[in-house]
Parts: sequence; structure tokens; C-alpha cells
Amino acid sequence: MFIRTKHPLALLLFFAMGFSHNIVNAQQVKSTLLIGIAEVNYTPTVGLDMAGNYRGNDYASRGVHDSLYAKALVAANQKGEKVALLTVDICFIPKETIEMMRAYIAGKTTIKAANIMIMATHTHSGPVADLNAPKVKEFLAKAASAVVAADKSLQPSVLSVGRSAENRISHNRRLKCIDGTTHMCWEKFTPGFVIEPWGPIDPEVITLSVAQNGKQKGAIVNFACHATTLTGNNWLYTADYPGYMAEAIKKVKGNGFMPLFFNGCCGNVTQVDYKVGFPDTYQECQRIGYMLGVAALQAISNEKPVSSDILKVSKEMVPVKHLSITNDQFNWAQAVMKKVEKEGMPPAQADGIPDAQYAKDWLAMRRTQNEVDSLEVMVVRIGDAAFVGLPGEMFTEFGMDIKAQSPCKNTMVMGLTNDERGYFPTKVSFTQGPKGFTPMITGYETTPGTTKYEIGSGEMLAASAIKQLKALF
Repeated sequence: MFIRTKHPLALLLFFAMGFSHNIVNAQQVKSTLLIGIAEVNYTPTVGLDMAGNYRGNDYASRGVHDSLYAKALVAANQKGEKVALLTVDICFIPKETIEMMRAYIAGKTTIKAANIMIMATHTHSGPVADLNAPKVKEFLAKAASAVVAADKSLQPSVLSVGRSAENRISHNRRLKCIDGTTHMCWEKFTPGFVIEPWGPIDPEVITLSVAQNGKQKGAIVNFACHATTLTGNNWLYTADYPGYMAEAIKKVKGNGFMPLFFNGCCGNVTQVDYKVGFPDTYQECQRIGYMLGVAALQAISNEKPVSSDILKVSKEMVPVKHLSITNDQFNWAQAVMKKVEKEGMPPAQADGIPDAQYAKDWLAMRRTQNEVDSLEVMVVRIGDAAFVGLPGEMFTEFGMDIKAQSPCKNTMVMGLTNDERGYFPTKVSFTQGPKGFTPMITGYETTPGTTKYEIGSGEMLAASAIKQLKALF
């Protein structure tokens, strides 16, 4: 049963009255899996740089609106094999930092570093995670300790998978316009200028609930949407709408229940409806988070137990070539940087990237354009559920395609996992607009600097995920 209303807060009472049957069902299913879940408030020191937006020369946070959490699930079978899934309220985590966190966890548990999947919720109001930045090792070691705590709380558990749909809070942000160009949802338009979005959204909400001793302890919530409700105008740490999603669920399930948000392939999907505008307020965060929370509660109410003792991990390092910068782009970037030398970098802006930053990026990309990187695609099987981790901001079409082709019907796909490698648009998205070399010709995500790898790289990563899923199942 799916409920549709414009008043998600009113529905929380409805769900508060209807969950006891799930607990009874969970008690009737036997499982040999051991599961542990835990959360840690890792909120960093105020004053550290924030990530996720161009802010000129000032990135320092000003305060804390709501706490930032790291939340973990550890699974173990009777053979002593373990896997860990960790989600962190942060914009992104580079590969070097991921390896530091994996090593920290492996040093304090019996979980192999190779069996640890770490992802970002993608809030644009969290700290920089570069190891060269101040105090990163300190606060991300604290975040990683959520896995250590989960590992210490392993208990016989029953897993259940549920589904619902939420199609009102996410929007494809690439817009097809009457002059043949691609524009972005955060711009202002005259009536009739936008024809329609270029691509789809993925409305599916998937949950994986954990029940122990007949009581639900927590749930993973998988949904694809940028967490950019609060952008360059916000200077306070906040988990954005995923934090409010957790708050809404806890109001029904109790404060001891732990919701873990796993963001999907959200590269071209955001919470901004271009027909309405870009309200960047905490009230908007709450509206979106509570609506997603209601959808998650719907999924939990429809869940069905899955039982298995199978734990498997698969990983492939996919070689992808750097994107080439043309001579025209190189010459343009040099001209822009000469102007920057005289005037300095532009001031902060609410969204998007100024030409000066693109010019700086293009010059750096020109120096490495013949290099090839190996990017990690990871798949974890926990019983009859699959978790796919991809290393960047994947277009939502990739997540939908992976789920459609997966032999496991309970497949969750996440971006910004185990690495941060920029945007991975679909091949066709590079053709959505006029030809040219200056920024934003075919949209934000397809502009060099925003995307870093050759056209078709996203398809290669998705193909790897599908191949691994077929091997594991």
C-alpha cells in the first residue's frame, strides 16, 4: 500500500500505529547471520573548511546546526567471515582517506580492510575529507569507530527488505530548453524557456531492516537524490535532509532505532524543482527529509524477511582514462587565468562553478590527460541482499540499469563509495546541447573539471558492477 499526501508530518502518527506485525513476522524467520549496528556523532571542530560548494577564498564553517553522524552495519556468518558498511554525513571521501579509515577499522577489529565499504551521504554542509586538511584523521577515525562499535554488538538477527516509491522530492536537474541548450535547475528562467528535464529520476526507496530478539533495531534506507538543500549560502555543519529523514523515522520507531542513509546514483538528480525555485532553508530540509522518512516507513511496513548465511565480497579495479583538454580549451583557460592573476579568484557563489575555477582545473587536467586511473567498483552480498558501491557521482540511469540487470532483486546501488572521482554522466548526456569548448555547453555535470574521465567511463563502471553481481548470485 502506498500513501500519497502533501502532509508527511501527519502520516507519522499513522505509521506509529501499525508496525507491530513486522516484529511478529521477523520472529518467525530463522537466520544464522550475526548483525551489529551502531552510530557515532563525529561532528568536527567548528572552523574547519566545508566541502561541496565553491566559496571563493573562505571555506571555514561557522557553527553547527545539527550533528554529523557515521553509521555502520557489520555482518558476520558462522564461519567468522565479516563485512562492514559505513555511511558518513559528509560530501565525499577521497581514496587515500578511505584507505586510512579501512586500516583504522582493520586494526581494531577482525574485519579485513578489503571487506569494508565506506560511502558519503553527500551533504554539502560537511567538512573537507582530504588528509592534507586539518584534523581530518582525527574526526574520520572517530567516524570509523562506528564500525568498531557495530562489530562489538553482533547478535543473531533477521533481515527484511521493503520497498516504496517517492516521486515528489527528487528532480532531474538537467533541463532541455527551447534554444537547444542544456540549463541547470538552479538557474532562473523566463516562462516557457524550459521544455522538460533531459532524464529520469529513480523514485524507488529500498529498506533493509534489522530485527534482534523480536525487536527492530535499525534500517538502511537507499534513495537517490543530491543532499544540496543547503548550499553556498549555508555556513553551518548539517546532515541536510538525510538528518531529518532519520529524525522522522525515530519519531515513529523510537530514539533507539538507527536509520542509515545510503545515497544512490544521484549525479543528475536533486531536490530542486526548477518550476518552484531553490529554497535553501532548514525548513525545506525538514520537508524533504520527513517526506523521505514517511516513504521509508512505508517500505518497512511492506518488508519481507530474507534469510541466508552467505557473505561475499567482490571488487574490480576498472581502468579509465583521463578526459582530454583540447587546444581551444587550453588556450581559453590560459587567457582566463591571466585575468585571475590581476583580479584574483571570484567571490563565493551559491551554486555552480565560476569560469576561473574551470580554467584552473583545465590547466591541471591538461598535464595529466594521458594518464589512466584504476577505480574501485565493489559489490557486497549479505544474504539475499546486494550492495553496489561506485566511486563517484553517477547519473541515476546507471543505478536504475544496474538494478534492472542484477540477478538479485534486492540490490541497492550507491555512489560516492570508497572514493570520490567527480561526475560520471551517460554517453548521451554529452550530446545534449550545442558543440563548443567553453564551460556549461552541455550542462554542469558534463563540463571538463566537473567530469574527469573519458566519455563512456560511467558505462564501464556500471558494466563492472553488473558482471560482479552475476558472479556473486
